[in-house]
Amino acid sequence: MKILYVGPDFPGSNGACWRDAFAQLGHEVRTIDDERYDPIPVSIPGKLLRKRRGRPKPELVSALNSAVLRQAREFQPGLVFFAKAYHIEPDTLHGLGRISPRMVYMNDDMFNPANQTPTFAANVPLFDFILTTKSYNVREFRSAGAQSVAYVPNAYDPRIHFPAQPDTSERLHMSGDIAFIGMFRPDRADELSRIARLSEWKLNVWGGGWQKMDRLDNLHKSWSWRCLKSSVHAVPLWCAEMGKAIQCNSISLGLLNRQNRDLQTSRSFEIPACGGFMLAERTEEHRMYFEEDREAAYFGSWDELIQKLRFYAAHERPRTEIAREGYRRCLRSPYRYLDRAVEALALLEARQIWPAASAS
Repeated sequence: MKILYVGPDFPGSNGACWRDAFAQLGHEVRTIDDERYDPIPVSIPGKLLRKRRGRPKPELVSALNSAVLRQAREFQPGLVFFAKAYHIEPDTLHGLGRISPRMVYMNDDMFNPANQTPTFAANVPLFDFILTTKSYNVREFRSAGAQSVAYVPNAYDPRIHFPAQPDTSERLHMSGDIAFIGMFRPDRADELSRIARLSEWKLNVWGGGWQKMDRLDNLHKSWSWRCLKSSVHAVPLWCAEMGKAIQCNSISLGLLNRQNRDLQTSRSFEIPACGGFMLAERTEEHRMYFEEDREAAYFGSWDELIQKLRFYAAHERPRTEIAREGYRRCLRSPYRYLDRAVEALALLEARQIWPAASAS
């Protein structure tokens, strides 16, 4: 089947992992990199205007939507698959409906207003199928008029999420006791700063946006975050680089995004898939996918977090056994993007949005 993929094109992004999974299944996939139409502003006024507008410049939005319709008419896909579809216009979805089914994957809490773009509400009823990684969003999407919606958990790609082995210099640079790999958020900085202030472990933090710690609007936090700054490597890690960092640190923290009401995240699957020992916030969904104290460890309070950090940092054997079992769970369970892609296409077939023969 021909699939037109519209989403980010960089290795390691969730959307690109879906695109690659469809290709692995033997489908002919064409890519429209929507991030090309949403460049990061360089100037401060440009950044402020981008934030206020909530989307790229109108001419860039128009160019993206024109490209999607043009490629769909030329390619005649059996499916148009969007990753988030933040800047897709309702008229574009109407036009695509005359060509192909429209499926969108949304891995944020889309009923958090911070994640919604101006066309979100109008677009929800126009997708033939919505996939969400937030189980609670299913009911909310239905209430918002979605035609069909399904919960699909996060996933990992074994080609880029695996126990990558660092060389000597990488190990020297990356090694530590505790690692957190994720985007900056003030509440995360608060929690990680409390760990850093204990001075019991070497803490490493990687991810995008951590330079925001020095912004004027965070000036009031500079004193409480002072101990964390030496632990921060303000760069995101992707693919094998993330696996190496996980291998170089005894414990990998799984912190959730409370604004997104997270119950599990992409890192929930990537850490075990990279052979790491995961100490994550306790949720029913985490416990559903990785058995507590056998395949991952969990905490539900600050005191429990510190207790488990102290125990597992000092006890290598149970730590490595749990990491090994978490990795094995990934290998034997349908946690890959490939498995999610099979499920997504089966959902479309069950809805009879296109004939079963076209899925071959």
